[in-house]
Amino acid sequence: MAGRKKLDRVSLHARVEQGTIDKLKEVAQLLGYVYNGEGSTGQLLDAIASGELILIATKNRSNVNKSG
Repeated sequence: MAGRKKLDRVSLHARVEQGTIDKLKEVAQLLGYVYNGEGSTGQLLDAIASGELILIATKNRSNVNKSG
């Protein structure tokens, strides 16, 4: 039996608030980014980074250069 094809992928580690992961997985699933039956945050982030998915801010951040 052949192993799973390796994808050219890297890992990302981020510190986020409690519940953020579940919310991101829910958004990913709603938008059709699914892997193994649940929302794929990796596919969601790839879509944002590539411009396939455009984000629109709902809050005005006073300091757009602020990190985090």
